[in-house]
Amino acid sequence: MIDFSGMFLYLAVSAFTPGPNNLMCMYLGANYGLRGSRKFITASMASVFVKALLCGLLNVALARVIPAVIPVMKWVGAAYMLYLAWSMLKSGLKKEAAVQQKGESTYSAGILLQLLNMKSWVAALSVFSVYVVPYTTALWAVFAGSFTMLGLLIAASLCWCLFGRAIKDVYEKYRLVLSILMALSLVYCAVTALL
Repeated sequence: MIDFSGMFLYLAVSAFTPGPNNLMCMYLGANYGLRGSRKFITASMASVFVKALLCGLLNVALARVIPAVIPVMKWVGAAYMLYLAWSMLKSGLKKEAAVQQKGESTYSAGILLQLLNMKSWVAALSVFSVYVVPYTTALWAVFAGSFTMLGLLIAASLCWCLFGRAIKDVYEKYRLVLSILMALSLVYCAVTALL
């Protein structure tokens, strides 16, 4: 029988801890609010759901392919995180928040982040290889794991985005310092992705 409590706890910790998606949600929330972040969050969550389904349905096949793909994905993912860090840093150097959104909160940005986000790939692979496939290969279990992951990631993304919005005044006052800290956090994510 699937250990749903263990799977839920693992996914909750994975979803709510800082990572590229959560840092971007906080940044976008501070700059554009929840409404302005909706394209990024929607695309990111749709991508995570597809990723979870793929990992669940193709767990055995991916286990054979991933060792060859991981080094490449790590470098590409780290490079994209550094690009996001650079974007945050440039934003912090501006005197005021941009009135018009650039390419930060778009569907393509959300999809690209999740495509390259090693944290969510590892979470999706882990949840199915540890909590689902050893107990059952039933289609309902793959969907249950995917929906559980999606639900927790939606909650985490909304929390991080709303937190960013809540600190908007602080962010505006200390824009450069907070942008540097968030950018350094993404640099840290990029470096640890390569280790």
